[in-house]
Amino acid sequence: MNLIRTNAPDARLSKDLSLLQKTCNEYDHITFSFPLEEDCICCLLYEDERLLSALIGFFTDPDTMECYGCTLPDKRQNGHFTFLLKELVNDYPDCDFIFPVYEDCQDGLKTLQAMEASFCYKEYFMELSIPMSEETIFIKENKDRNDLTISSSKDSDDQICYEFFKDEAAVGKCRLDIQENSAYLYGYEISESLRRQGLGTACLHLFLKTYTSLPLNQRKGTIYLQVSGDNLPAVALYKKAGFQIQQSLSYYLY
Repeated sequence: MNLIRTNAPDARLSKDLSLLQKTCNEYDHITFSFPLEEDCICCLLYEDERLLSALIGFFTDPDTMECYGCTLPDKRQNGHFTFLLKELVNDYPDCDFIFPVYEDCQDGLKTLQAMEASFCYKEYFMELSIPMSEETIFIKENKDRNDLTISSSKDSDDQICYEFFKDEAAVGKCRLDIQENSAYLYGYEISESLRRQGLGTACLHLFLKTYTSLPLNQRKGTIYLQVSGDNLPAVALYKKAGFQIQQSLSYYLY
């Protein structure tokens, strides 16, 4: 066995991680992905030239690390993941480790149970198929508000910021991360002092109407988002807009 530690995987290691990720996703029927961000902490276990198991983490604050790991299906229950975890714990003995796991990934849940990790919270992945035109149930059920307007600006080629205005005063915003086949909606919020006045629904309606009215070559066919399972008003709002829960991700503390 050969252990490789790195904070910046090169092209060969990244290719091996991509293959491991694809193999595990197909076996577990999930859409897991390694967060290869800057300053990520990678522990990779090889047998000859074959990557057997990987554990990758990054600090979310000085005392907490979010960790993502997987092992080849035919190499599980051989202690490979445990070996990598011990390496990480030895290096950061005072750190809390947070592990996300898909609720339908039985091997992942069994591993966390064996670790005696404790459940923290749940997060939903929700998705909305964008129709060919702006005629959607959500838009039909919500009348336009003449006091609301929307503007957009590009943070980069793939990042768009939308800002909402009521009588020309800023009231909220959201962002889109444009990806190959879909767009990721995040950072949706209404100014705290203006909440519980129907603006959340109205602004989301305005955003969807604006995005759906774009030419087909300027928009993606799917928008997805992540929302905490504890945030019941947000979950209800997105469901009303037509978003559907595709997967549930649970977070465990070790």
